[in-house]
Amino acid sequence: MKFWIVIMAFCIVAEASGQMRSIQQRKMKKDSIVGEEVVQFSPSQVAVRSFFGQIQHGILTTSLASSTSSFANQVSVNIIGGESGYYSSNQVLSLLQNYFQIRKPSAFEFSRFHDRGPAPYATGRLTFISKGSRESAQVYVSLVQQDSKWVISQLNIY
Repeated sequence: MKFWIVIMAFCIVAEASGQMRSIQQRKMKKDSIVGEEVVQFSPSQVAVRSFFGQIQHGILTTSLASSTSSFANQVSVNIIGGESGYYSSNQVLSLLQNYFQIRKPSAFEFSRFHDRGPAPYATGRLTFISKGSRESAQVYVSLVQQDSKWVISQLNIY
């Protein structure tokens, strides 16, 4: 009888320690720097993410409003309290220069990305100073390929 009790106790302890090790292993994976799933980007996704990084920097420094090379031939623009419609790349520069003339960006970062397919997009929160007060706006940017490079086809600031 004692023999069976010892065997059962051993089995219970062995099972419990096996479960503990499994939980610790899962926790290790979950908390590891690499994570459970390694994300690998396609060359197209890398190019899209890189361009979104340039756009993000351009919005923060207002340099996006200085070069037509980032924009498609026709760009859909919607700016809250401002212009709305389809504009040439030169017209978009003028609109952005006017927008940033009275709004000085203090922070901007894309927070959501869709970097696959023919029309990738990203959204983020722009914080700026206007007339001495801090304000914010949501920014949406959509891309399209034109002459084998990614360009902005839609820009919404609302």
